[in-house]
Amino acid sequence: MSSTTVKVTDTPAIKNAPLIGLAEGNGAFSNRYLALLIVVVPWFVKRILPLVNRGGFRTYLFLLLVLGIPITVAYWTAISIYGKRRNEKVELPGKDIETYITIRDRDLNACYQGKNKIPMQVFHDAFFEGKIDFNGEHKRVSFKTDEY
Repeated sequence: MSSTTVKVTDTPAIKNAPLIGLAEGNGAFSNRYLALLIVVVPWFVKRILPLVNRGGFRTYLFLLLVLGIPITVAYWTAISIYGKRRNEKVELPGKDIETYITIRDRDLNACYQGKNKIPMQVFHDAFFEGKIDFNGEHKRVSFKTDEY
């Protein structure tokens, strides 16, 4: 990280900013690039495909209408996956899994430790079976149905 990173506080009086705005997935989206793609790709398709290359301006407008939405969806998908974050100064929580949860089951602990991610269904089932617990100041809630 650079020397201008946002400092995370430990005091209860000063809350850290929520990660929703600071740790956005990918902020590399550009309206200029999207508009350029929407205009250029139909022109390129019109020049290359023999079926429509003899058409005029109306053929180009038709291709613009037909290809506009797929180009937009493809651009949004590609930028969401591969784009860079807008703010690189925020220190993201990339701690080991043991910082957040305690795994009591030996088999699960052997599979999911360190930086390994737990699939949501496996975590859900193990949590309600009592094999995993969250770290922190909370009390375990019992979900037994025979208490009523």
